[in-house]
Amino acid sequence: MEPNRIILFDLDGTLTYGVSTTRYLFRRAGDEAFFRELEKQWLKDQMDHLTLARRVTQRMAGWRVGDVEKSLRLVPKMRGIGATVRGLKKRGFRVALATLGYEMCARYFQKNYGFDDVRGTTLEIRNGIITGRKLKIFEEHEKAMFLKRLSKKHGIPLERTVAVGDSRSDREAFKAAGLRIALNQDGFLTSLADVDLKSQDLRLILRHL
Repeated sequence: MEPNRIILFDLDGTLTYGVSTTRYLFRRAGDEAFFRELEKQWLKDQMDHLTLARRVTQRMAGWRVGDVEKSLRLVPKMRGIGATVRGLKKRGFRVALATLGYEMCARYFQKNYGFDDVRGTTLEIRNGIITGRKLKIFEEHEKAMFLKRLSKKHGIPLERTVAVGDSRSDREAFKAAGLRIALNQDGFLTSLADVDLKSQDLRLILRHL
C-alpha cells in the first residue's frame, strides 16, 4: 500500500540499548577509552560535534567495513526491531532512520531490518576500507529537515508523522513531528514527548500508534 504516515527513528540509544554504535565499535577495536574521553568532553559542552566527529573519524582510518558490520551484529539492540518495522509498514507507515552517528551503521540496520530511508554522518570508504577523510557530519537540525523533506516528497502532512528518540539530538525532530515518542530517554525530551516509555522491546511503541 502507499504510505499514509511517516515514522522517524533515532539509532543510538533508541534501536541500540545501553551503548551507541560508535562507542561499541571502539570497544570491539580495543580503543574504547579514547572514545569515552571525547564523548565525555562533548556531553559537557567542552567539545563541539564537528571536532568530536573529526577526531573519531581520523582514528577509524584503516578499519574495514566488513569488520564494522561484524561488530554491529553484536551490538546490544532493542528486541523486536524487525517485527516493529514490518508491523509499521502493514499499518501504512514509511519507516525512516536518522542518526548523528555514521550513516554506514544506519545502512546496516536498513539492510537487516527493512528501513525505507536512512541518513547520518558520512565518510570516505575506498575498497571497503575507511580512509578517515571526507567527513560530512549530520547535525541535530538535519533530522527535522529530513523528516520535513520526506513529508513533502510523499505528500504526507507533518501532523501524520511520528518521531521516536532518546536524547537531546532528537529535540528538533520532536518539534517537527505530529507525535513524539521518547524511548529510554535521558531527560532532554521530557517536555517535548507525548509518550514516554521505558522498555527493551521496540514493539511496545505499536500500542501507542
